[in-house]
Amino acid sequence: MGLVTATDESERRLAEALQARATGAGGRGRTRAASRVRGRAGTSTGTALLLALLGGAALGTVLALVSLLAPGVLPPLG
Repeated sequence: MGLVTATDESERRLAEALQARATGAGGRGRTRAASRVRGRAGTSTGTALLLALLGGAALGTVLALVSLLAPGVLPPLG
């Protein structure tokens, strides 16, 4: 009964590590590298949103100018 194989021990350690990581209790799980990656991800999301906003504004401006300068080119919406 007291016999523990290497496989049992490694499975137990793996289960404990996964449990600690899932609950956020793992001390080594949160490193500075993880914080830096999270910071970069936030920056890229902000950049993507800014580019989408600028692209939408540019498209709206172009459509407004076409509508004003060349009436009848764009189809009516209604």
